[in-house]
Parts: sequence; structure tokens; C-alpha cells
Amino acid sequence: MRRRERGFTLLEILVVLSLLAVLLVLLSGALLGANRAVAKAQQYTVSLGEMRAAQQFLRTAISEALPLDASEDDRQSAGFFLGEPERLQFVATLPGVLGGGIQRFTLQRLAEDLQVGFSRLERQADASRDAPQVLLTNLAALRFSYRGVSPLGQPTGWIDQWPWPRRLPAAVRIAAHVDGPVPWVTQVIALRLNLASGASGE
Repeated sequence: MRRRERGFTLLEILVVLSLLAVLLVLLSGALLGANRAVAKAQQYTVSLGEMRAAQQFLRTAISEALPLDASEDDRQSAGFFLGEPERLQFVATLPGVLGGGIQRFTLQRLAEDLQVGFSRLERQADASRDAPQVLLTNLAALRFSYRGVSPLGQPTGWIDQWPWPRRLPAAVRIAAHVDGPVPWVTQVIALRLNLASGASGE
């Protein structure tokens, strides 16, 4: 007498389906975690590239500051280097890839951005070039400070306001806090033209 073939019971099918559901949940969680890790890595890479590009631009531009006074008057406030806690203005040569020529650079914090503006010097007057460009975003704090030699030949130490616009400081320090995956490393930029005396008798 032949045995009747035995099939799967309803309980066995439910157990298998439950196990499959658990495996699918675990697999989807692993995939979501991998996607988040990849997205985080991509964001870090982009932020790191932007940070390095901004720091390289700042180092190159500030170190090339020139003692070239393009003012139209002889006021004490006029000059070629104006240094404030959140604003820095100086004269330097723009790299050839950006158009070249001697430009007046203006670096300043506006809201949460560090912006740079350029104006070409023509016949002792500023000629506007382009709208300011954003160097860094998500700035929670920014501080420029300056170190050099006073007109009396005394070292200044680090100060937040450069009081001699017709003298170049020896160095500029840029401290900042950026909200993002890449922390800002404080930059200390030495000026190549470290002048012991200014362009005028200050």
C-alpha cells in the first residue's frame, strides 16, 4: 500500500515566511547603513576639497600682499592694508587663471559666508570687477588677527585690528569655526614682503 505524500503545513510556511521577513529587514538595514556611510564619505570628501581650496587661496593671496597705495588722498585712514577682526582688505596680484593684474582684495564675513571681492586698480581708483565670491560657507565664527612691527620698531604681538594701513604686517592669522564634517585648522600666513617701515612716514 503506497504512503500518501506529505506536504508543508500552514505553520511551517508561516515560520519560513517569518524568517525570510527577518532576513529582508536585516539586509535592507545593512544596505541603508552602507548608503549612509557612502553619502557621509562623499560629503566629507567634498567639504575637505572646498576647505583646502579656500585655505590655499587665502595663503597665496595674503602672502602676496603688496605695499601699493592706490588712494586718491593722503588721509591717515587711506592705505593699502586694512585689517579688521572680520574684514581684510589688501592689494595683491591676482593669479593668471583668474584674470591676472593687480587687484584690491576684500575678504569679509557676511552672515555665515566668507566672501572675497576683487576690484582692479586703474589710475589710482578702484574699478569694480565682479560680484563677491563665496570661499567658505557655514561659518559659525571668524577672526582675523595681525602681527608685525609698530612705527617705533616694537613687535605688536597678535592684535585684532591693524592700526597702520600704510604698513604691512608680518603675518595674518585666520581662526574660524565651520559647521561641517571638516574642522578648520587655524592658518598663520606670513607675508613675503615683511617691511620694517611703511610706504609713508607713519
